[in-house]
Amino acid sequence: MTKTKIRDTDLVTLSATIRFRETKLLTEDRIERMLEATRFEDAAKQLEECGYPDLSGYDVFGIEDALSRRRAEIYDELSKTETARPIVNLFRLKFDYHNVKTLVKSMGANEDATRILSESGCVGATELTEAFISGERAELPESLRTAISEGVSTLSRTSNPQLSDVTADRLYYRELSATAAATKNATVIGYVKLLIDGANLRTFVRSARTKKTREFLTGALFDGGNASKKEILELEYTGEGVLTVFREPQLYEAVKLVPQTLGGGTQTEFEREIDNAATRYTESVKLAPFGAAVVLRYLLSLDWEMTAVRMILSGHIAGVAAKTIRERLREAYV
Repeated sequence: MTKTKIRDTDLVTLSATIRFRETKLLTEDRIERMLEATRFEDAAKQLEECGYPDLSGYDVFGIEDALSRRRAEIYDELSKTETARPIVNLFRLKFDYHNVKTLVKSMGANEDATRILSESGCVGATELTEAFISGERAELPESLRTAISEGVSTLSRTSNPQLSDVTADRLYYRELSATAAATKNATVIGYVKLLIDGANLRTFVRSARTKKTREFLTGALFDGGNASKKEILELEYTGEGVLTVFREPQLYEAVKLVPQTLGGGTQTEFEREIDNAATRYTESVKLAPFGAAVVLRYLLSLDWEMTAVRMILSGHIAGVAAKTIRERLREAYV
């Protein structure tokens, strides 16, 4: 039977491997060399020292495929350590549900969306697509079968892709919570609770800015965070009292920006600070020798790296100036 409980001492060997892998992650210096490269091919070759294949002959779709394959390979390798598998799955689930949402919406729009599916989930994109189209879904995890059926039902009933996304997202966060709870590891459980808090804070602000009804907000919030749905629903759309509801210190910088964002300010900084909360959560364990937090931090860093690679190389292909790409990176991550 597969273990789900995670003790930090079970991750000593893998943590040592990850510490070595961290030395191969994209550095600020290498990012600058990629940005300043005069040719796309020269920028792409900078990545070979980080373990990437030669991407110099790829177009945008080829780059996306290569990044997806590399991510999947790393996930597979880390998952060989049984105790780490649930942590890796927390990251893989995001891609499973992305694929489900994409397939459901492509059905509604009568479009072929297979090129934007990811191979980084727990279930391969080809397997998921075939099951979605054929209706033969018995081999899929029950959670994904439910996400497909409820997503299709919601879209058919409402013709609203946003509502079908919310349906899938609710199941996604429910599965994240169940996966984390099964580990009985406080670091993993706390990480997922923070993710749900961030999602709910983002939903509250977006709903307030667009003057969504309370009924909509009730259906769009997710269970399982540190801040209860009841507390969030009692907040005024002015944002007054938001600091007393979203109390996790890692979200403080985002929460501070709520009044300004609701007052008509840009959402860019607010959204960035929500994304930064997960990194802050693992910041205190930078020097920890081993444990779940080491695995979490590496996987978050890998996500950041691949997004940066995509932005830089796509920018080079499109002929975007280095200054503009750098600013987009700064807006997203710095």
